Amino acid sequence: MKWQQNQFDWNHARAFMIVADEGSLSAAGRAMGVSQPTLGRQISLFESKLNLVLFERIGRGLELTQAGLRLYEHVKQMSDAADQFSLVALGQCNDLQGTVGVSLSQLDAFFKFPQLWPKFQEIAPKIRLDLDVNNQMSDLKRRQSDIAIRYKRPEEPDLIIKKLGEERVFLYGHKDYVASFEGKEPQQISNLRILGFDQTDQLKNYFASFGMQIKDEQIVFLTHSQLVQWQLLKQGDALALLPDHIAAKDPNLVPAFLPFFKPMSFDVWLVCHGELHTNPRVRLVFDFFADHFMRPE
Repeated sequence: MKWQQNQFDWNHARAFMIVADEGSLSAAGRAMGVSQPTLGRQISLFESKLNLVLFERIGRGLELTQAGLRLYEHVKQMSDAADQFSLVALGQCNDLQGTVGVSLSQLDAFFKFPQLWPKFQEIAPKIRLDLDVNNQMSDLKRRQSDIAIRYKRPEEPDLIIKKLGEERVFLYGHKDYVASFEGKEPQQISNLRILGFDQTDQLKNYFASFGMQIKDEQIVFLTHSQLVQWQLLKQGDALALLPDHIAAKDPNLVPAFLPFFKPMSFDVWLVCHGELHTNPRVRLVFDFFADHFMRPE
C-alpha cells in the first residue's frame, strides 16, 4: 500500500457516518459533543476532498446521495472493525487495575448501587467503576459501557447475558390520595392524575390490558427522570409506575387499583460483551454484580 498517498481522515469519515445515522447536523452535533457549524465544516471539507456530494437536504434533515450510500457501507464496516479492535485489545489485558464502565438506570444507581459500593471496594480496591446513569440502553459494542443492567432480554449477537431475577412494577401513589378513590375504577375518578414518561404508550397499554382507557389529559406530567417521579409521588396528588422494592422504602406509598390491576413483571439481565468478558477485571465486576445486585439489603 502507498501510505504516503493515503490522505484519508478518519475523523471526517466518522463525522459523515454519525450525520448519516442521526439524519441532521444538529442531532449529530449533540451526539458528538460539537457545534453544528463545526460539524458542517467537517462534512464540507470531507466532500471537497472526495470531490463528491454526500448529502442532500430534505426539509430540516439530511439524506444520503447515491454516492453517500455507497461510501456509508464502507465507513460502517470500518467503524465496526475499530470497535472490535478496541474490544479484543481490552480483552487481552491481564491487569486487575483500571476502570470498568457500568451502566445502570437512575433508580438502580440511586437505591441499589450505594449499598453495593462498600462491598465492592473491599473485593476490588484497585478497580475504578465509571458509572453511566442512564435509562436508555448503552451500546456495549461501541464501549459506551463494559457492563449493563437491562430490563429487556438483549437481542444483539456476541453478548454474554445472565438473568438475575425479576422486578415487579405497579402503579403507586400516596396513601391518602389512593384512599380517596378506593373501590372505584379509573374511569370513575374525575381527579385521576398520572405521572408518565416522554412516551406515554406504556401507561396507556398497561391500563388497556385491563380493559380500561385513560385520557391524555389525565397524564399531567412527563419526565424521563424516575427520581423526579418518585419525589412527586410523595406530594400526594398523582400516581406513577414504580418498582415495588422502591415503593416499599416509603410507608406512605401504596399500590393503587389493587382489585383491578396486576403488577407488570420485568426480567433483570446482566449484560457484557463477549470480548470484554475475557478481561479479568471486567469478569470480576460482572461476577460481583451477578452475586450481589439482586440480594435484599
